Amino acid sequence: MIENKFVVFAVDHFSSLGVIRCLGEAGIRPDVILFSVHKPKLVQYSKYIAVLHHVRSLEDGYKCLVDEYVNESTKPFVLATSDEVESCLDLHYDELKDKFYFYHAQEQGRVTKMMQKHVIVEMAKRCGLRIPKTEIVSRGESSKMLKFPILTKAPTSTIHNWKNNVFICHNEDELQEAYKHIKCEKVLLQEYIEKQDELNVEGFCIDGGEAYFTLQNRFHRITNKSYGNYLYIEKYSYPELEQAIRRLFRETHYSGVFELEFMIGKDGKCYFLEINFRNSAWLYAYSKCGQPLLIMWAKSVLCNKIITEDENIRKLPFNLMDEITDFKWSVMSGIVSPFTWLKECLGSDCHFYYNKQDSRPFYMYLWNRFWGLLK
Repeated sequence: MIENKFVVFAVDHFSSLGVIRCLGEAGIRPDVILFSVHKPKLVQYSKYIAVLHHVRSLEDGYKCLVDEYVNESTKPFVLATSDEVESCLDLHYDELKDKFYFYHAQEQGRVTKMMQKHVIVEMAKRCGLRIPKTEIVSRGESSKMLKFPILTKAPTSTIHNWKNNVFICHNEDELQEAYKHIKCEKVLLQEYIEKQDELNVEGFCIDGGEAYFTLQNRFHRITNKSYGNYLYIEKYSYPELEQAIRRLFRETHYSGVFELEFMIGKDGKCYFLEINFRNSAWLYAYSKCGQPLLIMWAKSVLCNKIITEDENIRKLPFNLMDEITDFKWSVMSGIVSPFTWLKECLGSDCHFYYNKQDSRPFYMYLWNRFWGLLK
């Protein structure tokens, strides 16, 4: 058992709930600093939370972290569950590095810099990974190097509601129309590649980039603009990418859990998209599958070497579903029938909201959503 305190610096999202459940099921009840401008609807109801601090700004959350936990007898682990929170910790690296264990890249501001998509894409290219052609332009500016169709993206994932900046544009008129809905001043334009599937690789790094990863997840259903919500975990199966991935992480100097995102084009080629320098939404499912990456990372940090004693894979493939989002996207839009969806849902090995051992967040989330519709 790890004796250090765990503090989850969270947002009100099922990915944060998954982190709390990962720890709780390992016998660790974390303290939670919950950053939410509005009244939280989900995370606060988990039975595994020891102490809850609700803050309405990142600044207040950071102040709470320092005021409440900087004088612990042993260094606490602080787990960021969103890019905004991770960037906040990264930008205070020099102040925090001797007081806490947290995700970092050995120098202040380095993780935040690598969250800029064009920065990490160029690093990936240097390390030998295939990337889509990209270009950074000012909002309203035409592409100078890409042919249509073009995909628009926010240049960094720390921008609020960055997913709202994703548009597929088949011509200049559609691009200019997309700009009317994009809020950020700079826009990343990317070569649009028809995709066959998406591939995520989950793992962790220690010691400035020594990476551990043995599993991947792919999708039963996907959309043109985003990943799907019904997927499966399987053994990592792209050995031709492994050395380039390891070179990339050595160049990042990163320590922490991560998610690598790739797109598999209809040409059969694998294209690097980005790295999430934090837990992904799928982290809890990996833990349920038998690979508790958070616990493995924490023990590896304490021992200064990769520790895998807690890994015990239950079954592969391992099916998981974001049941609330997938119901809205798959059933209400007519992609699958209610009967087919129910069969898939009941047959999944892991769900992101419902959990028999920690059911209150699921029911309170539904109640809060229902009550919100009545107001």
